[in-house]
Amino acid sequence: MHIVTGATGFVGSHLLADLLSDPDTAEVYALCRPTEELSARQRLLDAIAGANRDLPVGAVERLVVLEADVTRPLCGVSPERITRGGDSCVFWHLGASLQWRKGRRDETFDTNVAGTRHALELADRAAADLFVYVSTAYTCGSLGGDIPEALHRPASFNNAYEESKCAAEHLVAGFGGPRSLILRPSIIVGSSTDYSASGSYTGLYGYISELRRFNEMIGDSTDTVRLSTNRDTRLSFIAVDHVVQDMRSIVLAELKAPQQTVYHVTGESECYVGEILDYMLKLFGLQDRILTDAETIQDPTPLERFFEKRVEFFVQYTRTEKRFVRSTSPGRSVLINELAKYIDAEVIL
Repeated sequence: MHIVTGATGFVGSHLLADLLSDPDTAEVYALCRPTEELSARQRLLDAIAGANRDLPVGAVERLVVLEADVTRPLCGVSPERITRGGDSCVFWHLGASLQWRKGRRDETFDTNVAGTRHALELADRAAADLFVYVSTAYTCGSLGGDIPEALHRPASFNNAYEESKCAAEHLVAGFGGPRSLILRPSIIVGSSTDYSASGSYTGLYGYISELRRFNEMIGDSTDTVRLSTNRDTRLSFIAVDHVVQDMRSIVLAELKAPQQTVYHVTGESECYVGEILDYMLKLFGLQDRILTDAETIQDPTPLERFFEKRVEFFVQYTRTEKRFVRSTSPGRSVLINELAKYIDAEVIL
């Protein structure tokens, strides 16, 4: 059986759909917070639909919905409501806040650190065999070069989101409850089957949205902006369905024979920042308006400061290359020609 938090999110919805599609999976308990407009169950069903997954007949009957809130003790769930079957119990914790600005730091830590503690305590009370914390490869913060599958203590972080996820990793590793795994995806794009975003609005898609807004804002203006980047930096992309496949494979192997605690769930670093930006800017007709060959800008114009602020989160990752070491089989590479298909699928919407 499986217990899942964050199942209405991008990766969580794909994981939930995959678990329910597996005939060998027993019950799947999904913890979800209802809204004023939608019940918890309807939110989960909408998330599965957003993941573009057609479930087998009867699959949803194995979905057990528990109204929950990760910011509350035990996620607001009575452990007695979770009935253990005869198979192993895996607790997947994907519930997280993606807020990254300094002004939202307390909110981010409340969800990502305190929320993880609440999930750990619930997993312990529910007698889970394995607690799986889905983190991010970027808990390495300011570190560059080869990034090991180990807990990090970087000198600094790019944002509060990275910092909170790193703090949560240390919490998971030091918790005295069920055995734990920390899985770290890199930059996740949509489905490899049709290249659609499949429910994502962050990462690559967040950058595309900012370019779209900027293009609409400047209109017929002839102003140009310089963008500080390192065009030779390579980025690691991985399709969401490959993330789910890799995570489930790692969990299955660890249930059979424990090996380690931290795993990178990443693609090879194959796409150069310069190539990615050139392709996206050309699609929006911005290739002569946004100049990407400036590593530092000493005297930014008001428009440059505005644009830099809008894309601050994204450009932080274009300046220092990180190569994520994998102990499992090499990640499936997303080359620039394939990444272009993901970009095209979003831009034409």
